[in-house]
Amino acid sequence: MSHNLGTTVPAAHDHELARTAAPTVESGPKRVRHHWTLTRTGLYLLLAALPLLAISAQVFGVVPMNTTGALVIIPLAAALAVLCVFAPHPIDRIVGHGLGWGMFACLVYDIFRLDTVYLLDLWGDFIPKMGTWLHSGSDTRTGAVVGYLWRYIGDGGGIGIGFFLIALALGLQHLSRRTVVLTSVAFAVFPVWAGLIATVALSPDGQQAMFPLTPTTLALSLIGHLIFGLVLGLGFLRARHSVGRHWPWSPLLPAARRAGRRTHPSHGRPASRLRSAVRLPARARRPRSAALMQACGECGATARDTDG
Repeated sequence: MSHNLGTTVPAAHDHELARTAAPTVESGPKRVRHHWTLTRTGLYLLLAALPLLAISAQVFGVVPMNTTGALVIIPLAAALAVLCVFAPHPIDRIVGHGLGWGMFACLVYDIFRLDTVYLLDLWGDFIPKMGTWLHSGSDTRTGAVVGYLWRYIGDGGGIGIGFFLIALALGLQHLSRRTVVLTSVAFAVFPVWAGLIATVALSPDGQQAMFPLTPTTLALSLIGHLIFGLVLGLGFLRARHSVGRHWPWSPLLPAARRAGRRTHPSHGRPASRLRSAVRLPARARRPRSAALMQACGECGATARDTDG
């Protein structure tokens, strides 16, 4: 080592540094992992199912709908909303997509249903009456407001949440568009439509409380649910790349697992993205010709001089 004015200068220069620098791998976004992800997902599925189950419980006379709403459904929804704000989780994003697309599918369904109710007068509208079960009154105007809020947020949004979570668990995000749409339509028929008809048919006062079962009402309600399932499936297709990134488990369906490995060969990351994640340092990425012309500031040696 040579000493000059108190400065230590290395006797030899490391000319191999720029050429032998190891490439660095840019780490992707860190995944948020919680030990109770499964519990949180289960709570969302429970919340998604309760609004429809509350209607069945009311019609069968098991428990009043205002009781289940006030003591179970609304507190659970509020608790999960607080968790979304103060302890956010990737599953929350999936639930948000499912809620939004479920409400939109319900809106499209109601365009058809209300047309047949108020313009064609083919059957009645039991939603205002359902609203009176919630606010414990007889005012049908208030019942209509409460009932339709429950229908869109609770029923439509809940079905959307349930379908999105189940679809991701099965791995539909890796399968074909036809498979996704057919599955969503089938889901809207069974258990959703089948559960509605079973409630009306099997409960003692179901036809008086909701609507009479006739060939017309059966056909109209089935068509409405087919529309709902179609729109919900198209919504899942539109959002599947966004929500698929937040699903933490491998698909349950073997076909979906195989398709997922073909599309995402390394832990859900596409091969092109994996290759693009490798980046060399700035000096190492310079062209070889530029490195040959680069001379050492102290000894004048070039990269060509040190190759031997």
